[in-house]
Amino acid sequence: TRDAGRAYGFEALLFVNADVTGGSKYAIAGTATATSIVYEVVLIDDATNAFTIVDRQTALAGASGQASTTAGLSRITGTIVVNAAGTLTVQFAQNAASLTSSVLVNSTFTVTAID
Repeated sequence: TRDAGRAYGFEALLFVNADVTGGSKYAIAGTATATSIVYEVVLIDDATNAFTIVDRQTALAGASGQASTTAGLSRITGTIVVNAAGTLTVQFAQNAASLTSSVLVNSTFTVTAID
């Protein structure tokens, strides 16, 4: 639960295995009401060491997706100011209907008060 009227920084480090057709899609969402939010979604492909997602979002549940990386690390960093308390979560899904794409165990999501 997040407190109303506060600012928070957050970071998700997600180890991802994705189906080549289904890919992967990421967002930050939750039940908190955001006065403002900005976050960057970056996905680095393990095989090529190239970025397959570099995308900034400025709304809760704004999604960033791809369908080429099958193994990689997604890093989502940002800040949020909330005016109504609630939860903050990482959303993950396949970018297109397909077999299985998943976030692996030992992935993390950290939220820290910054004011």
